[in-house]
Amino acid sequence: MRKRFALLFVIVSIACLSFCKLTGVAQEPAPPVNAGAEEKKPPAASAKEKPPESKPVEKSAPSALQLPGPEKLLNGGNFWDHWKYVSEEEKEANRNLTWKVISGGKDQPSVLVCSGKPYGYIRTQKIYENFQFSLEWMYPNDPNANSGILLFTTEPDKVWPKAFQVQLHRPEAGYVFPTPGSGAKSANKLSPAMPLDLPLGKWHQCVLTCRSGNISVMINGVKLGEVTGCDPSKGAIALQSEGAEIHFRKLVVEVLAPEPAAQPEKPVAQQSPDQP
Repeated sequence: MRKRFALLFVIVSIACLSFCKLTGVAQEPAPPVNAGAEEKKPPAASAKEKPPESKPVEKSAPSALQLPGPEKLLNGGNFWDHWKYVSEEEKEANRNLTWKVISGGKDQPSVLVCSGKPYGYIRTQKIYENFQFSLEWMYPNDPNANSGILLFTTEPDKVWPKAFQVQLHRPEAGYVFPTPGSGAKSANKLSPAMPLDLPLGKWHQCVLTCRSGNISVMINGVKLGEVTGCDPSKGAIALQSEGAEIHFRKLVVEVLAPEPAAQPEKPVAQQSPDQP
């Protein structure tokens, strides 16, 4: 009986296996170990959406002071756009007779001719404080000719104004002093040790450097000295008409940066006697 039952069980098992193969029923594979922890992926960007653009780094403005270049006061357009005329006989005087610009021709600078009469001056329309002013001047025929350059010229406009005069009088060229009776003051004056050799009919160069209330004078490449502590320390630049014919050319002014403040010196550390 038991043998029949065992044989029957084997036959039934074989029949079941055959039936499963025929019907395509298969056992499902076992799930993976980390089936519950699905990997999260970022959503794909749509075709219409553009990735954010990186903004360019903004450059900061340069810290150095931006200064204008050299300014021509004779060949830079209309002469009277740069200058104002002042005369002791202003109502009767014709500025274009006292001050006349003559073209220098091809490749030559224009020349400003001052007749010297009446007494007075022309001054720049602009006010300058830290600057370098250069020009060339010539006396055509008078050995005792007189004129000058006025620096830090302030209003009111009158003959003569509050200013500092750089003397161009031939025997005393290079002297610098406050206009007498004007109220201008300085810590010192400049008196060249000996008269300069300034032949008639020849161009001579003057370079004036003004910074922080100081005036440095150079004539024909020779530095004559410096005037310090000027009050006022800013104003217009003026050219004098003072009785004699004088010619000017190459009038150029250039603004300079203020003088840097002097850094205090650090005290030297003192050692005690027992230190080596």
